[in-house]
Amino acid sequence: MLICSCYDDDDPDWWYMQPDDFTVFKRSRRQRCCSCKTLIDIGSLCIEFDRWRHPVSDVEYNIYGDGGEIQIAPWFMCEWCGEMFLNLRALGYCHWLGSSIKKSMAEYWELTGFIPSLETVL
Repeated sequence: MLICSCYDDDDPDWWYMQPDDFTVFKRSRRQRCCSCKTLIDIGSLCIEFDRWRHPVSDVEYNIYGDGGEIQIAPWFMCEWCGEMFLNLRALGYCHWLGSSIKKSMAEYWELTGFIPSLETVL
């Protein structure tokens, strides 16, 4: 989903930092792209999203305090999806992390009237 702001006024279940560039995937096991669900190979270029959430149990509140932040597992985007993510971000749009970047690109193309060759893009 394509939106104009990445910040929600409500209290989100979790949030993430928007990366500025690609990184090399250095995990011990391949992981799926959070957008297109393809496996990201070790050593491939990707985008890594560090994610956090607030405490949800009494034990977590005792450890982290009210308003504390708990880091949760990062999500990754493959090189293709990451390129589209960075391009949309540079244009001032925000992609809803976890949804299909291809659908966000289709929304953007519809807004701008751009008609790509779908065989080469999607």
